[in-house]
Amino acid sequence: MKNTFLILRILYPVWMIIGMFALMYIPSVFVVSENPLATTENIKNNELLFRVGILASIITQLLYIVIPILLYKVFKQTDATQAMLMLAFSLVAAPIALFGSIYDLQMLSTLDQPEIVMSHFNFKRYSLVMATIFWGLWLFPLGKLAIKSKYFPILIGYCLYAGGVGYLLSAAVKIVFPNYEMIFNISEILTIGEVIFILWFVIKGPKILNETTEN
Repeated sequence: MKNTFLILRILYPVWMIIGMFALMYIPSVFVVSENPLATTENIKNNELLFRVGILASIITQLLYIVIPILLYKVFKQTDATQAMLMLAFSLVAAPIALFGSIYDLQMLSTLDQPEIVMSHFNFKRYSLVMATIFWGLWLFPLGKLAIKSKYFPILIGYCLYAGGVGYLLSAAVKIVFPNYEMIFNISEILTIGEVIFILWFVIKGPKILNETTEN
């Protein structure tokens, strides 16, 4: 179990950094909202970076499979049902998000048709909205496991609950009220709860590791 936690302390920051690069930085560089021509020109002018972004997105989702499997391994003794639920939600989210990378590749084959490029981008965005639902759902059983296992302070478990609410609210707003920026901004703030968990996991570590160090 201790070795698994140590592996997770390495994988978590790698996952977070690559994920932020793929899901936040790359779209900010290439996508110009409601401007297919500018978006297409951005891709043409820096195609290598765009392709690196696709690879980063794929790696992010692959880690989103590996990390929950490792978490299941350490938490299944705490509560097998919640651990299985956590794993199931993550394994549903990963292929949905991975499917979005197909549209990224399709963009590269239609650069002479800006409207089609933007259409592919929108399809990818919709796939990520669907994945966001499960990115939220998996944090609820993970939060319960964090609290029940006593590996983390209780507050960390509630931060995971807040993150789950944030992802679900974000998805709901994008589906039902796509123009309600204020609600979307609130949901984005709540997702920081997951970041707090990751930072605590990596910097402070689960109590089982700290107890070993003290001994």
